[in-house]
Amino acid sequence: MVLHKKIILPLAAVAVIGAGAAGVTVASAASSPNTNSLAGRIASAFGLDQSKVQTVINQYRSDQSAKNQANFNQRLSTAVTNGKITAAQQSAILAERTKLDGEVQAAMQKTGADRRAALKAVRTEAQTWAQQNNLAVGWLLGGRPVRGAHRFGPMASPAPATSPSPAPSS
Repeated sequence: MVLHKKIILPLAAVAVIGAGAAGVTVASAASSPNTNSLAGRIASAFGLDQSKVQTVINQYRSDQSAKNQANFNQRLSTAVTNGKITAAQQSAILAERTKLDGEVQAAMQKTGADRRAALKAVRTEAQTWAQQNNLAVGWLLGGRPVRGAHRFGPMASPAPATSPSPAPSS
């Protein structure tokens, strides 16, 4: 439920901001939006200029990415302060994560089985690097479990809110 609010509220804000900035006008036939994209669907639904809607969406994504990076950097700094990792490990994590982020971006440009194979290779590379450096792989790939297992990766999704709690170990 919370995830839906995190997605729907920003989209509503995008629509309202776009409507206020562009004025609610009907798009002309010459500039009909591509309704296959998010920006196209919003532009079509509210009679907005698709390029302006896309600009707002891109800015929102950029802002969220910067916010996430700042939060990650803070978690790393806190881990160093608390003695959970060293400053050298922090630097190594940042360098490796930057490298892996580039590989994930390249993988995301692929489709189907090629994308899955490339993302699996990134995940495997991250797991190997983390193991070799005696670090949790979550520092590299976000630490979200895949299907409740203790594997992590860019294709991972959080467990459903209604999932049962794990049975106590004996």
